[in-house]
Formats: sequence, C-alpha cells, structure tokens
Amino acid sequence: MATDSDALTITAPATSANLGPGFDVLALALDLANEVVIRRRPGPLAVRIEGEGVGEVPEDASNLLCRAMLAGLPDLDGLEITCRNRIPLGRGLGSSAAAVCAGLVAANAVGDLRWSPSDILARAIDLEGHGDNAAACLDGGITALVPGPRALRVEPPDGLALVLVVPSSRVSTGEARGAMPAEVPVGTAAHSISATAGLLLTLERGWVDEIPPFLEDRLHEPHRGPMCPGRDALRAIALPGLLGVTVSGSGPSMLMWVTPDAAGAVADAARAALSAGGVTADVRVERVAPTGIRARWQPVRTA
Repeated sequence: MATDSDALTITAPATSANLGPGFDVLALALDLANEVVIRRRPGPLAVRIEGEGVGEVPEDASNLLCRAMLAGLPDLDGLEITCRNRIPLGRGLGSSAAAVCAGLVAANAVGDLRWSPSDILARAIDLEGHGDNAAACLDGGITALVPGPRALRVEPPDGLALVLVVPSSRVSTGEARGAMPAEVPVGTAAHSISATAGLLLTLERGWVDEIPPFLEDRLHEPHRGPMCPGRDALRAIALPGLLGVTVSGSGPSMLMWVTPDAAGAVADAARAALSAGGVTADVRVERVAPTGIRARWQPVRTA
C-alpha cells in the first residue's frame, strides 16, 4: 500500500485513431508517452508542465488532467503534479486522451476508488466525447471501441511498423469534425464497415501484406486530408514495404504503415518529399505500443 512518502508515476501513450476506415472506432497506441508524477505534500495544489505545452497548458486545477482527477476526488490540495509532456498538442496524437486517462487513473490510485477498467473508459468517454483514443491509451495495442462501451484489443502483428509524420501546423478536433458532412451515402458507410472488418481481421491474423486495400477511407479522410500538409506527396511515394498512409485522428499527423525492413527507407523518402514541398514536419519510425497506461507507486528519493 502506498504511503504519504511515495510518488505516483503514470505513463500514458500517444494514440492514433480511426486507422483509415474505422472512424471513432479503431485506434492504436504509439511508443511515445507522457509521464505524470504526483507527490503528496502540505499546501495547495501545485502543477508544473515540462516539455510540450510549456507556457500554454495551464498550471492549475483547470488543467485537463486535473479536471479528470476531480471526477473522482473532492479537491487536489496537498498534491504536487509534474506533467512531462512528450506528445505534441493539436496534432491528432491523442494528447487530450492521454491527459484524461492519466487523470482518471491518478484519481483511482490516489483516492483508492477501486474503479474497474470499464469504469475508467466510461468516464473518459464522458470527458472526451468519444472513446477511440482513450481505449487505445488504456489498453495499448490496437483497439476497437464496441457497444457497451468497451474495448476489444488486437495484438499488433510482428511484421508491422509505422512511420509517424507530425507536421508543425495544428488542427483542432472541432475544426476537423466540422469539415465532415452531416450525412453520407449508404455506400460510403457500407465501405467503411467492410474495410474496418477487413483491417481488423488481417491485423489479428498477422496478414500484413493483405492490409493495403483496407486502409482506404471514404468517410472522413476526403474531408480532413486537405488539412494535412504533405499528404498527397506521402501517398505518391511508391516503395516496397509501404502499405498505405492514414490520417492520425483529426490530423494533421499521418501514419505511414510499413513492414519493419522498409521503415528506414520510407522515412527517408518521406523527409525528402516533404522538404521538396516546403512542408516542415517531424518524421520518426514508431511501433505499436504493446501496453497501455501504467501507474506505479515509488518511494520518493531524498538527497
């Protein structure tokens, strides 16, 4: 059992939602995570931001992580919270879901609330308004949000790697959702259902070579794609082992799905194509994180 001299450390991974056709349903966790350290000490709440969001993310109870904690705790006095943010903000990589999930997991641990994983997911959906990113953040791997709501998890196949492209520009979730039509043709909806089923089955069975046709989306990417700088240039790259390109969540980040042996060459080609088009972006090779959010109590070391 934790004591007042212990610190709670939480790691919450970045996530990429939709995965092409699985709008508001599919997501995966990335091997890129925020870290939150919470210590008990006398006095009012103290919040410190390090890394992404310094000078932008509030350092008080209005912080999204703190608001999530207050869903289970009466107040946050007596806590010192340090947020070491590595997930870029406003890039479609689940930074808000990571904050919400970390806050709920923190409340559960600090308050000894005994929330179940399904309780935490339901509360995350209430706070986020959608649960695809939260499901992947909590469970890791590749997830499908299904009625309940609950998350079904698929183990990432060994033959899959990702090249993550993060443009310097931002897109708000509200802006991206506002770009979508209120109604879509039945054929468009049917294609999304078919492609989502095909993608899940190929991932579950490890049939990586069969993935490409199931990454095509006709529901949201035609409307969000123009908000993603360099998307057309990335989709024009033709290299062995490149399986497809999907918009990450609301964008503007994008995932290039690749086989592991092709990841380096595809990343180099992406950098060259973006540079030629005048697009500033961070390009990195990533993997699907096999585990989701983690929390652990540790003794505080003193000098």
